[in-house]
Amino acid sequence: MIPKMLPAALGAMTVLALLLLFPRYTYNDPDTFWHIELGRYMVEHQTVLHHAIHTFYGDKLPYVPHEFAFQIVISLLYTAFGWAGAYLLTAFCLAMLIFGMDRLTRVSRTELGLEPRHPLLLPFILLVVSWIFYNYFAIRPQMVSAWMIVWFVAFLREFQMRPSGKKTVLLTLLSLGVANFHAGVWLVIAAFTAMAVIETWWERRWTKRHTFTFAAVLLAGLANPGGLKSILFILTVTKGDFNMLINEWQPIPFAKMAHFPILLLLLFFVSILPFTLHRKPFRFLFMLGILYLGVSSFKQNLFMWLFIPYFAATLPDEIPALRGMRVKFGTRSLAVCLLIGLAANTWQVFQQPPAVDVRLYPVKEMDFILRQTADGHRPKVMASYGASGYVMFRGGDVLCDGRQDPFVTDESKGALGWNAFQRSMYGFGEYLPEIVAYDKPEYVIARNDVSGKLLEDWSKEFGPPAFKGDFGSVFAIAR
Repeated sequence: MIPKMLPAALGAMTVLALLLLFPRYTYNDPDTFWHIELGRYMVEHQTVLHHAIHTFYGDKLPYVPHEFAFQIVISLLYTAFGWAGAYLLTAFCLAMLIFGMDRLTRVSRTELGLEPRHPLLLPFILLVVSWIFYNYFAIRPQMVSAWMIVWFVAFLREFQMRPSGKKTVLLTLLSLGVANFHAGVWLVIAAFTAMAVIETWWERRWTKRHTFTFAAVLLAGLANPGGLKSILFILTVTKGDFNMLINEWQPIPFAKMAHFPILLLLLFFVSILPFTLHRKPFRFLFMLGILYLGVSSFKQNLFMWLFIPYFAATLPDEIPALRGMRVKFGTRSLAVCLLIGLAANTWQVFQQPPAVDVRLYPVKEMDFILRQTADGHRPKVMASYGASGYVMFRGGDVLCDGRQDPFVTDESKGALGWNAFQRSMYGFGEYLPEIVAYDKPEYVIARNDVSGKLLEDWSKEFGPPAFKGDFGSVFAIAR
């Protein structure tokens, strides 16, 4: 059954969904700024960074280059086109993610001998992608790795159905891409590959091509500037549980209304499992992995959103009234609709480039500091953890920012026995004078939401603020 207006309705829905993905919500993530600055530095010096630049420690702290490819690409786009250029990468990743999810649903259905397309799946994909866009597409490496991992699983399942040299090459390239754009999540590539290994062994259909392909995928992960350190970066960043001080790493509070969509996703995922596993070993193992990632933290919950279409793809055929629905809306039609919607989005950004939010970041405060600073000198500026990436981006040296791994090392320990990350997170309280005395910044930027009592105490210690802006107060530290 193919309703006559269904293809047109799907096309209009796709374009409308993209028009409702407003680009301005993808900006103003604190990590974006230091990613761009690291990329600019690497391009200018034609090197890959293995140490933390622009910090109070000079070039002494180690840094694992686990996202270097993303940093170079985003810096080149920003240098060429400003913030509008940065959105070009976002739009590209959005298109690749939608294409990838569409292919993944077709692969899921083909595995079970079903018609590859079902008209209800595209609206479902658009709904899922909308959530991902507003919650995870923040000009960070995860928006690149998201579509790469989705495509990897799609090709992996196609390879398992029909092994070929072409799929071997594509799987290897995607493994290589994840290892260089966002190595911190490469372990999921290894985990999904291991699931395919178990499946192949279980079904007793192992060939030399399987051996070569799985080995190539795993070895490709090591082909990155940081080597093993990069793909095991998760062990570095979670050491000592310092990452738990960052909201996105914390357990998901499902009872909060803000996380109600995540709760609905979890309930939907669990409720459809009896109808979507189909006694397939890979699907069972895959379900366990996605369920674990989906409930572990907000950061990892992304994987449940990425792969819910794979499991939901066969669900319509479990409902007799929906089983016979068909649609003439192929990849070419989808590409045209994506081109129209994303072109409109991108045109909007180039016409009205976004501005950095002066209430979230010390824009005017850094303007003031740089006016007091001699050309060629990078002032030492102590700011809160979330604002330090912007400070570094504008030209200051910082105590700690979102790179995190250099700042949880013993080399960064200082006042109170705290490492730089702890001093940055805990520092803007009663211990600030001790930390300032140890780290000797030239300026301290205190947010406007700090208590009046603390601000009064700091004014007695450092003198009255030299400048007050929309973000906070600037204290000039006398030497």
